[in-house]
Amino acid sequence: MAEKILVVDDEALILTAVERALVKVGYFIARAQTMEELDAVLKDGPFDLLITDIYMQGGSLDEVIEIVLRTSPSIKVLKMSGAAGRGKTGHFIEKPFNIETLRKKVKDILDGSL
Repeated sequence: MAEKILVVDDEALILTAVERALVKVGYFIARAQTMEELDAVLKDGPFDLLITDIYMQGGSLDEVIEIVLRTSPSIKVLKMSGAAGRGKTGHFIEKPFNIETLRKKVKDILDGSL
């Protein structure tokens, strides 16, 4: 069964790019652009990985993680941001990112290599 990834970002372009990049290599992707959409997609959980923007309109990173942990308590988190040097604790990827870099980082996180 494909590993399930939840992608949360308030930019539709980023959601589409991440979804296309990861679906092509066999992952199941659910996506949310708002906090309301996040609540709705959680029914598809539990998820193996959360990829989330650090700065969300209408919600903070901590809120997003707290909500997701309710249905996916062992989820791994990859944070992304276009603000260089911000929030680089844990797993982080800077926007804009190379698709192959994203795929490798996701694979390494899910495999436990990172």
